[in-house]
Amino acid sequence: MAMVRGRTRFESQTSVLSQPDLLSPEELFSQYTVDEIQRNHKKIQRDIECKKSELRVMVGERYRELINTADTIAQMENTVQSIQSTLDNVHRSCKLERLSSCDAEEEAHSKKEEFWSLASQMKLLVDTPERIWRAMEEQNYLIASQLYLLSRHIVTNLHIGTSAHLTKFPVLAQQWGAISHFKSSILQGCKELLGGIQLSDDQFIDCLCSILLLEGSSLSSLLESTLEHRFRTISAVLTRGGSVRNQLSDCVEGVTTTLELLSRNIVSENKVAVKVNDLCKNVSTMSVMREAFADESSLQSVVRHLPSLVTSYHPSQNNELQLDPELTRTLFVGWLERVTGVVGETLGQTLRHVQSVSSVTNLTKPYIQCNTSTEWTDVCVGVLGHELDIWKDILLTPVNCHVKSIISTYLRDAILSTTGDIDSVLNTAAQGPGERVEWSGNSVRVDQLQQKADGFCDSVKNLCLSLNDRMSTIQDDIVTYAGNPEKVRYKENRVRGEEIFGHVLIEVQECLTRVAEHITASTPDDVTSTNYPRKLSTMIQICRCLATSTPKLHSLIVSRDRYVTTSQLYSCVHTAKTGLLDRLGVWLVERVGEHLERSLLAVPIAGSVVWEEIAIKERGAEGQEIDSKILLPIYCSTFITGILHGLCTELYAAGCHGYSDNEVPNMLGGLVDRVCSVYEAWLESQHLLTQNTALQYWLDYRYLTSICNVSHNISTERNKKIAHVARRLEASIDPFDWDVFQSHLTANLHSLVRRTHCLYGAVAGHSTTVQALTSAAKAPFNQNAHNVLVANEMVSRFPLLPVTTDDDVITSHVTQPPSSSSELSTLCSVLKFFAVPDL
Repeated sequence: MAMVRGRTRFESQTSVLSQPDLLSPEELFSQYTVDEIQRNHKKIQRDIECKKSELRVMVGERYRELINTADTIAQMENTVQSIQSTLDNVHRSCKLERLSSCDAEEEAHSKKEEFWSLASQMKLLVDTPERIWRAMEEQNYLIASQLYLLSRHIVTNLHIGTSAHLTKFPVLAQQWGAISHFKSSILQGCKELLGGIQLSDDQFIDCLCSILLLEGSSLSSLLESTLEHRFRTISAVLTRGGSVRNQLSDCVEGVTTTLELLSRNIVSENKVAVKVNDLCKNVSTMSVMREAFADESSLQSVVRHLPSLVTSYHPSQNNELQLDPELTRTLFVGWLERVTGVVGETLGQTLRHVQSVSSVTNLTKPYIQCNTSTEWTDVCVGVLGHELDIWKDILLTPVNCHVKSIISTYLRDAILSTTGDIDSVLNTAAQGPGERVEWSGNSVRVDQLQQKADGFCDSVKNLCLSLNDRMSTIQDDIVTYAGNPEKVRYKENRVRGEEIFGHVLIEVQECLTRVAEHITASTPDDVTSTNYPRKLSTMIQICRCLATSTPKLHSLIVSRDRYVTTSQLYSCVHTAKTGLLDRLGVWLVERVGEHLERSLLAVPIAGSVVWEEIAIKERGAEGQEIDSKILLPIYCSTFITGILHGLCTELYAAGCHGYSDNEVPNMLGGLVDRVCSVYEAWLESQHLLTQNTALQYWLDYRYLTSICNVSHNISTERNKKIAHVARRLEASIDPFDWDVFQSHLTANLHSLVRRTHCLYGAVAGHSTTVQALTSAAKAPFNQNAHNVLVANEMVSRFPLLPVTTDDDVITSHVTQPPSSSSELSTLCSVLKFFAVPDL
């Protein structure tokens, strides 16, 4: 009645609102006021509370019925137990009655059969350990497992200690103890066999089946543990020592064998599950015993008395043999990644005894193209889901790392030896006179001729040839592994070749940087030492020779798709050479300036070997023509030739004739400024200058600035400075005489420059003034009258031409002595300064 009343109240209270109104808030608020909606809301809340109260009342009433039902169930259980006890008593009574009714003969026969059955089982248990041992020695672990399971089944059925007959066979109670330990031995043998490098399909399946039967684990967990065993085996192979070739072969075979076994026996067809099911359903105890006791003639007599519980025994199968393809593939891929990782970590340590790239090539060559067949591709795709190249995906990275370490060691040893040779060459240069660059009468190699033409002395030449030979040996060794970029078949080795040549580039640049740093660090600091220019020249030769006479070093890093220019490769060496050239240039400019100052102060009256007498016509006061003669210098002073010769000697010693077009100008860019400054300072100190002295020094000054003006871009300021000093010298000459002398003296200057520019080619070859004079049309002059050399035995007329001699001494002859003793002493002083033997 309460429920009915509640329903009636709810219907009456909600009659104001229709069901659609309750389900549509928009229409509800559009059709009713807020007060009406609030009243209906309160009514609905009261109905809900009523329903809750009714539910509590209903549950309370049903609780009593639930308690009564539980009591009834307990009474029924007690009744069933009582009935079961009564039935058991009846069963025992019937059994005793039946046994008592059997006659004595049947009872005796039954006891005899029981005795023979017990004896047959005991015989089987006693012989089983020997058969298990034999099966394990033959690695037939499946038979050993089946015999163990059969023995355990027999012992379980006999219930040792509960039968009266067992007291007659006390050894039976101890036999299980002799058999039970075989389980762990069989499992250990299976795991060791599964972890072996060489494994057949039958052994793989039998071992897995044995473990499944003995342990009862799932096939997926068994595969995981099997892969773990094979992973440990592969790891141990790489660290066991011995022959590196055998270690590498076993490692590759372990990986390929594992993937092939999984493909044939797990992925393509789950042969393990098929065989386990067959063992548990179709293979009888008799077949196992026939295989294990094949040499026993009394097997039939033993088997004949075995009970059916033994002869019909099949191992129970409670294993999970189904595999999830996705999880299995993930397991296989993870195993391969672990193998790849451990090979990458340990293969380098395994190869540490292989110290040449060619040996590494011989070791790895069999594996480069070993897995390219279609069958192998199918195996990898089936097991891993993608193709696998053992060489590229597993071996290439660690082998490349080891090859790069060998190359680094080769190059560092070569550079270390080169730095030692550099120290030896520098010590030799510092202790004795500089080496002469000449050809002997003996036969020489073409590259040696090229080096001599470049101005390299023998010690520097031998140093670079030695380095080039080392680089040639290293290149030949690297090519055996990385391939030759110039060969058509290089694409077969591109995968490893590009990485190796890239590493070689880095190492070569690093080694050259070390050499450049060593050369820079060996630069002498004492500029006053007599060995300073010789060591600088030798170091410059070394830098140039390294950049031009080590072709194998350059070809070592050239590949078909990447070409490194000489400037890029030897940038650090060029930087070191530029610094040395700058220091040598500073030293030469300072020494030229110092000795020019001394020479100007030491020669109060300048003279020349020959002054030219020139006939001229003049007009007298009355307009008549008068024949007269003037004397003008046609050669520069002797100390000027000595300074130029010393300067060229040092430049030739540094191999300047092999320099690029801008190196000598950069080195001697301030030489003209220094000469101008010296002459200007000297003119400031001179209070009286004779006209002949001014003429000679004007020719000396203009000749020196013309020969030494090595700058290609002559600034306006420099031209103004040269002209200013020349005008100061001209000021000491009578203006009327200068009008007569200027054209003839200028012609003498131009003739002198043209005749001697080859003599001082180290400097004059870069002079813009000389180039302008030699390229323009020559003015006519009396060549016989002017074709005279300066009287200086130290001037080598053609220093770049080969000198064929049978001994080590080259002699020169004095053609004409200097004109005065003062000039002779000045010349000797200049030559001594530039480390040239005295006259």
